[in-house]
Amino acid sequence: MAIITISRGCFSHGKEIAQKVAARLNYECISNRILLEASRYFNVPEKQLLKSLHDPPSIFERLTHGKETFIAYIRAALLEHIKNDNVVYHGYAGHLLLADVPCVLKVRVLARMEERIRMVRHIKGVSAQEATGLIQEEDRQRSQWTKAIYKEDISYSPLYDVVVQIGALTIEDACDIICHAAQSTAYRTSEADRRHIGDLAIAGHVKALLQSYNPAEVTSDGGNVHIVLPPRKIKKADFLTPRAAAHLKERVHGDLIQEVVDLVRKVPDVKQVVCDIEMPRYS
Repeated sequence: MAIITISRGCFSHGKEIAQKVAARLNYECISNRILLEASRYFNVPEKQLLKSLHDPPSIFERLTHGKETFIAYIRAALLEHIKNDNVVYHGYAGHLLLADVPCVLKVRVLARMEERIRMVRHIKGVSAQEATGLIQEEDRQRSQWTKAIYKEDISYSPLYDVVVQIGALTIEDACDIICHAAQSTAYRTSEADRRHIGDLAIAGHVKALLQSYNPAEVTSDGGNVHIVLPPRKIKKADFLTPRAAAHLKERVHGDLIQEVVDLVRKVPDVKQVVCDIEMPRYS
């Protein structure tokens, strides 16, 4: 009864290991399928979501938080899956997307360079030199992405609970190690853990819906959602009297609260919504 994320270097047998581990434990095995779910629910092109998880953010995205918006969508879809427990996720950045989730076994799968080159040559029919270049470029992009979004070094071992390298260890050895760790008491999810993950799923879904109100702070306790939003800036017309200006602020404030509450109530499992927003400020 565990949740497993498998991060892997490209062409390191990570997908094969994830599928074998899931089959052994009788767990659900998910990967990029959650991109399709997220794209459908939040009405975002799947290619855009995939690009957001692959390419380092552009200067424009750093200024507008565009990539963080897409990641919020993907995290919401992933949390929706793992709240049911017994899941192996081998897609992008699972160890980072679920960094605050209890009882997640975070695994890193690596392979020796000669094995990775052999795989690339077999799959793509290229020379050893071309294969090496492809691997190095993919590794560089993944490293840049992790640093840009999470300010972390992808090779930093404390990000993971288990690191295995295919070489001296076989694929079956790696599966043995991961399954043994997953079945230990350290990663066994309790009923309290499942409730907490359920609340994280609700909060993640709400936060993804409220990306246009960024930064929104969202928490959930048994489906009772609490939202904290920064004050909205509005333009003040020169002809407004102080009384009219105050009335306009109150109206904008009330309309915004109602707008947010109506939106959030549509999220499954939400029972109650409390929205704290400071009064708008004139710019």
